[in-house]
Amino acid sequence: MKQKDPATKNQRYLAVFLALTMLLSAGAIFFSGNLNKDKSDNASSSGNIEENNTIAFSQIPGRQVHHEFNSIADGLNMSPEGVVSASYIDLQKTTGTPFEQVFGNKTMMYSLYGTDVTKRYGARYADGEGFELHQIPERKMLMPWGAVQYDNYSLLARTNNTYDIWNVAGSPVILGSRQSVQDVIDVLEENTTASTEYNSLLTQANPEGSLYQELATKTNNSTMPADQIYMDLRKLDNGSYSQTSLYLNPESNFTEKIKALQANSTERGVTYNVTTSGNITKMMITSNFRSLLNETEMLSQ
Repeated sequence: MKQKDPATKNQRYLAVFLALTMLLSAGAIFFSGNLNKDKSDNASSSGNIEENNTIAFSQIPGRQVHHEFNSIADGLNMSPEGVVSASYIDLQKTTGTPFEQVFGNKTMMYSLYGTDVTKRYGARYADGEGFELHQIPERKMLMPWGAVQYDNYSLLARTNNTYDIWNVAGSPVILGSRQSVQDVIDVLEENTTASTEYNSLLTQANPEGSLYQELATKTNNSTMPADQIYMDLRKLDNGSYSQTSLYLNPESNFTEKIKALQANSTERGVTYNVTTSGNITKMMITSNFRSLLNETEMLSQ
């Protein structure tokens, strides 16, 4: 019998994984609802995005972002209130793993910046708006088409007034619509409040070493089994993978499902560690890549 190619198998399992979890695709820009032409206050000067035509951050006038950026919590600390879902990806850690097919790697945004992006955060709001944060170690990017000022920061136009896409340089770089970028600056300058919706859940998270983290709040349009969910993924030293999930006020039928799957998990080569503290249930499952994705599928049924 002809054996299936391992890469094909991985793609099939990853497709299942994406369909059954809340994963925010690293290939999507989270401000999809506002890519309209901005006809007011057009960016001054013109530029181009020819290959390797980059500008160093040190050459960009005005203030720049300087904020810790090592976890999803750091991203939330730069996000305005009202985040309904968010994700954080360490693209250095996805390289060489099956998850590189889902999340990409540090070269995936080269066409946008002309350089590598090593970390990526995205936040989405109930109205469909959102923004992203990107870590660019080389501290350079492709020349913008122009710039406007906001609170002494340079907002850099990523298109020639065709779409409402803007950057602010720094560590990390902000990417989004003009309004969403300004909203992030307002948080950084403490002119408005940062997101605190997930503080209680994150007190029980330990994101160190994870390659991916995500958070989401249950809405009228979602079928989540809890009011809020946190999840992270990491590759262990022995080559296996672990997935840690936190559930705020999980539904009773879901907690029963966890217990049932945990009872015979060793038969499937999966290790469960489940604890409850107050109204938060914490579940860590560990196994090889394929078994981990299979377990995710069974939990979602």
